[in-house]
Amino acid sequence: MSESNKTETMTNSISSSNTQKDSILDKNKVKNNTESNLTKSKEHQFQEIVSWLRKWGYETKDSTKDNKIEGIEYQAQITPQLPYSSGSSTPLFLEYQKDLDDGFIIRTTFELDNQTESKIKEENFDIEYSELESIIYPMNISMIKSYPSINVYKVMFHEDLTKRLFLEGLTGIIHSMSLIISKMNRRSRELVQQV
Repeated sequence: MSESNKTETMTNSISSSNTQKDSILDKNKVKNNTESNLTKSKEHQFQEIVSWLRKWGYETKDSTKDNKIEGIEYQAQITPQLPYSSGSSTPLFLEYQKDLDDGFIIRTTFELDNQTESKIKEENFDIEYSELESIIYPMNISMIKSYPSINVYKVMFHEDLTKRLFLEGLTGIIHSMSLIISKMNRRSRELVQQV
């Protein structure tokens, strides 16, 4: 092989290698831009929903910077407009998670207070939880039992999201929480009367 052929082969090899590197860099750049656009999109969606809540009169606080939960990108704390039947105003949370690109979660937690917990033991809690499932699941609301707590949540997606659909989801969470509080309070009173 002549010297010029060797040089040409080396040049072609280097050029091919550079083209592959450029192609990989371009793919990484596109991926990073897509992730960046997705994050901007999530932030924009989050801010839009927070503005809806504020317009509707919900006290809403952006708690993203205070959030200590791994995997949450954006979080807002929402105070229900009216206290629950027990008088408590357990906050709700609007959360955008890193692994959920096309939606968000609205959640809250019911927790037995110390006095009620002493009356409703874990076995009674399990029975009440089972009964609550039959009432709340048809409302398209999910629950996770973790004695002495019940986590109540709804996953919502941005595709075709309207203000009405969002408000129905939020109201569903609030109504579910009211049902849980009411049922647990009633069960607590029943147990007191049995003693």
